[in-house]
Amino acid sequence: MSRATTHNDINPNDINPNDLDHGICDAVVLLQEGGFRTFTSCEGGRGHSFQHATIGLELEGSYTSFHKKLVRFLRSHGMENFTISLVTDYPKGKRCVYLSGLDILSGEKRKQVIESSKRRERKLRRELEEMGIEVPE
Repeated sequence: MSRATTHNDINPNDINPNDLDHGICDAVVLLQEGGFRTFTSCEGGRGHSFQHATIGLELEGSYTSFHKKLVRFLRSHGMENFTISLVTDYPKGKRCVYLSGLDILSGEKRKQVIESSKRRERKLRRELEEMGIEVPE
């Protein structure tokens, strides 16, 4: 998909995986089933709304308690590499949290992102070496 998928007020049982970016679908469903209200998601990358995999969640209660609950939930499901950002009043009148990181991607998509990063690193190394700049291993 080239834009973020919105899923306001969706019951986890009503989520159609075909409507979500393939690389982030499992994480969205998992969060919904875990009682978290998601409102947008995007697997990230070229041609997508977000540069990195991102899921928007509605903030429930205090940020501190919500953050702790979300971190415990993610770690209990084997997710360790993620970032949680607080955004207020967007969408209008709501307090939201954006979750991003490699661990919210499917294994297949995560592998693609890592391989792409390695290709970019190799290209950059070649360019620096061509300019006579020594690049440590």
